[in-house]
Amino acid sequence: MQIRRVLLLPFEYNIDREAVIDEVTEAFSVELRKIGSFEVVVPTGNKTALLSEHEIWNKGSVNINTLVGLEKKYDVDAIIFGNITHYRPYEPMLLGVKVGMISTDTGSVVWSADGVFDSNENEVAELVKQYFESTHQKSALYGWKLILLSMRRYSQFVANQITETLQY
Repeated sequence: MQIRRVLLLPFEYNIDREAVIDEVTEAFSVELRKIGSFEVVVPTGNKTALLSEHEIWNKGSVNINTLVGLEKKYDVDAIIFGNITHYRPYEPMLLGVKVGMISTDTGSVVWSADGVFDSNENEVAELVKQYFESTHQKSALYGWKLILLSMRRYSQFVANQITETLQY
């Protein structure tokens, strides 16, 4: 199956904070586009209504009616959905996500990943350093710790780590 276009639904978060949802969804949109293997489509409009209207994943099963409706509306080969599981926007930052990609052709999950990234853990700090060195100028003010000063930057780091696992 060739995936040419994917629909990235807004991430779900059990607390209604649209700014958080936008921040994490945008980070994943950027990282998925960097892969370059497919076009990423992001729906416009009221995100809360879109999520409640289009509940695609419920208790481990796919809502086929929603899947077919979104496939027709956006002409996509797959749908990516995610859930913010942990969120702490202050030091030490913490972000946890679960992400999945469903084929609109078969309704099966073709990719899923999850992780909790706590910047207080040495392993995560090391990953942040490696990410910084591969994506930023070495002479940037504050160095790699710059990522730990902004939840937007930290979300980008987490999105990068999760999307690197994408193999379909």
